[in-house]
Amino acid sequence: MRLVARCFLLPNTVNPEEAKMRTRAILPRVLVQVVVRRAVANERTVEMMAWQSRSAESSGCLLARTVEMDLLLRIAGTTQISRAIRECGAKSGGENVLIVAGDSRSLDPPKLARLGLKDRLPRSELSDGDSALVERAAMLNAVRG
Repeated sequence: MRLVARCFLLPNTVNPEEAKMRTRAILPRVLVQVVVRRAVANERTVEMMAWQSRSAESSGCLLARTVEMDLLLRIAGTTQISRAIRECGAKSGGENVLIVAGDSRSLDPPKLARLGLKDRLPRSELSDGDSALVERAAMLNAVRG
């Protein structure tokens, strides 16, 4: 199975928790997380971190109790949940990004269209900075021990 991630820009009028609940109702088998816009810049980087989280889930090595929180920790680059929420957690009324990650069948275009979101993060090859973020996220398993 190949993991695919899509990162949608949420209008600042959309409540992040409501967006997560609605997305889970439409796409029940996918990883769903919302983060502040400044925390992520490249959809491909997020996809690689989501793959790390899914792999950790499969091997029983999550950084947190849920795969969604594991992803937030990896994006924030920390093993401290309170810090990850404070620095990268979604903010009501702010600029946020809805992350959905799953297999390609789960994220087929008609299902994604039901979310009603069109604007996405840019998707490009990883820059050196992006690669460093992905590597940092992978190293969190070693830090945690």
